[in-house]
Amino acid sequence: MNKQKMVSLVITTALLALSISAEAAPAHRSRSCVFFDLPVTVSANNSIYDTPRVDNNIDAVDWIWNLESWTSPNITDRNKGVKKVEDTFTINAQLCVPTESAEKMGTLQIATHGFAFDKTYWDSEVEPEKYSYVDAALNAGYSILTYDRLGVGKSSKPDAYEVVQGPVQLEILKEITLLARSGALAKSASNKQHDVDIPEFNKIILVGHSLGSAVTIGVLSQYGEMIDGAVSTGLITYGKLGQTGQQAFGLEHARSHDERRFHDRGSGYLVQATESNVQQIFFKKGYFDPKLLTYGERIKETGTVGEFLSLGAVLANPAPNYKGPLLFALAEYDFGVCAGNCTGSYDLDAIKSDMFPSASNVEVHIQDGSGHALTMHRNATGHYRAIFNYLARKGL
Repeated sequence: MNKQKMVSLVITTALLALSISAEAAPAHRSRSCVFFDLPVTVSANNSIYDTPRVDNNIDAVDWIWNLESWTSPNITDRNKGVKKVEDTFTINAQLCVPTESAEKMGTLQIATHGFAFDKTYWDSEVEPEKYSYVDAALNAGYSILTYDRLGVGKSSKPDAYEVVQGPVQLEILKEITLLARSGALAKSASNKQHDVDIPEFNKIILVGHSLGSAVTIGVLSQYGEMIDGAVSTGLITYGKLGQTGQQAFGLEHARSHDERRFHDRGSGYLVQATESNVQQIFFKKGYFDPKLLTYGERIKETGTVGEFLSLGAVLANPAPNYKGPLLFALAEYDFGVCAGNCTGSYDLDAIKSDMFPSASNVEVHIQDGSGHALTMHRNATGHYRAIFNYLARKGL
């Protein structure tokens, strides 16, 4: 099947199968949003990894030992072959547009969250005027789509070892981008009973956080010609990414951790055990309101064994066809990405020459006084201003 026919099939399937839910936008602010379940059909080459199963908390601890011991096999040695994944998954999304006509409302930001949260990472219900990236984007005139990645929140939760991996997440984001490019999202979400006037989108900006930034960079690598601009928050390559190791997360088996909440997560689904574990990775003392840490613990979500093992697979390739601007928007005190301090921790020249040789511009912004969960620190609005100012300077 040629590319044009594939795109046509995806669009037709989405228009026929898209189901708009009856959920309303949060009551604490006025905005124009619609929630929906989007069927996304993907074809991806995942990997079959040699890894222990995680069926309980004892297994979770042992899995970390198996992964982190100095005598353990590396990821290349663990890879035992290709797992072809061809399937249709349900992806739960929220699409918001400015309540008043704005010059940028035809520019759509597609925001992909990282490990440990769902799409609410972008849309805090605690003091949203300070912490909601969605509200900030709307106020800046952008339309914005946030979604639960596969295996998280209200999206499908398939096998945690060979299905919920980086390459599938990459393909899902690519397909959502195709739907937005084609007008399918706009036509479907403009269901009259919801009274939401969705414009057609003429520019697409991908915004990621942490693992979501890895997925975003993966799309730039493989499908860069589809994207007008990109922002990678909480992740930068050619630096100290991953030096802290997986043991820093404090992982447990999700269902064993909370049977009621994570009853639909099977073997290989992982979650951070305590509020202190959430703080260890995401929060820097002195720069956050403690109630945001409590909120982060309350809304914490799961990741999979397959995602942890396949992170490198989506970051391994350069993006020769991506010609737009790219901003790495980092926290000053990012433990997981920069081993505690992002200042001077990366090689920007290598990033430009090796990863993004055709990009129109690559810059780094370091938000002072922030930790990895940039949307949950006191200076989140400064972080947002830096992102929107950068995009504006680049004509987006």
